[in-house]
Amino acid sequence: MSAAKIVTHIAALQLVERGVVGLDEPVSKHLPEVKNLPLIDPGRGAQESFVLSTATRQMTLRHLLLYTSGLDNNENPLVRAFFDSSEPSRYGLQGEFANPLVERISLPLICEPGEGFAYGWSIYGTQLLVERAGGKAKYVEYAQEHVFDVLGMQSATYLPKTRPDVWSKRLQMVETDGMGLVEADEMSQGFTCAMSDMAKLLGDLISGSSKLLGQESIDLLFKAQFSPSSAALASLRGDKDNYTFVLGKTHDKQDSPPVNWSAAGLVMEEDIPHSGLPAGTVTWEGMPNVLWAMNREKGMAALFATQLLPVWEANELACLFMRNAWKRFAA
Repeated sequence: MSAAKIVTHIAALQLVERGVVGLDEPVSKHLPEVKNLPLIDPGRGAQESFVLSTATRQMTLRHLLLYTSGLDNNENPLVRAFFDSSEPSRYGLQGEFANPLVERISLPLICEPGEGFAYGWSIYGTQLLVERAGGKAKYVEYAQEHVFDVLGMQSATYLPKTRPDVWSKRLQMVETDGMGLVEADEMSQGFTCAMSDMAKLLGDLISGSSKLLGQESIDLLFKAQFSPSSAALASLRGDKDNYTFVLGKTHDKQDSPPVNWSAAGLVMEEDIPHSGLPAGTVTWEGMPNVLWAMNREKGMAALFATQLLPVWEANELACLFMRNAWKRFAA
């Protein structure tokens, strides 16, 4: 789920602290697949036309953590047009991939690294980097040893079906179908944990004495990273799906919503009435209607989670919970 991507970012920052990976060094040392990805721009002809060129900037871990790498996903119209053409074979971006993470980063770049924001598949590049540089055969093994085990997150796993103790206790996933609720067991996959496990993670990050990361890395998770005039901030604020889940629909037409971005998620630059989140709070959401928020100045974190699909179905309830939680406990 998207709400758990912070785990991957923590793992990557641990490698930076150990000197294994440089935050601002080209990641092509560990991810040679991204070194020569083409840069794609809209063409001047038909809607599906495009122009390819060579990127002039190298992708770094900082870019991956901030979703400014230029990697989007295969739902982007330009990316779809690219894969519907003959160009992928020219760049070695089609065929069978032994590692699914490699397939997810084998895309044309929609902008120069560092010059735009796209909440796409940068996360898979970060996971692959941790997998290759972290000394484990698989990313999930690194996360287990260096994140979950450190905090005693006993039910946290990326492979819930391999953990009978976890699988047997999961809540039944359900989905609205217009008439009521139907079972959606096929969606019970990916990162799974007890609410108390996620509370341990968020609690560690706001504690002031984290077991997972040093202060410099913690700052990257909490502090806004995009400068006011940056293309990245313009891209972030230009897509309402990036922020209306906590700001509310009334912000759909706002030219400059009071949000920024960190290596953990969305940063509130002002108090947000709709969700009750105070300025300085970092938050993110994901399937299945999960929303977390943390503020180190207030010394508080809050977590809302359901087993209800589709995403956004419980958004108003989540924001109601947040408003009351922050009003009562962060005063």
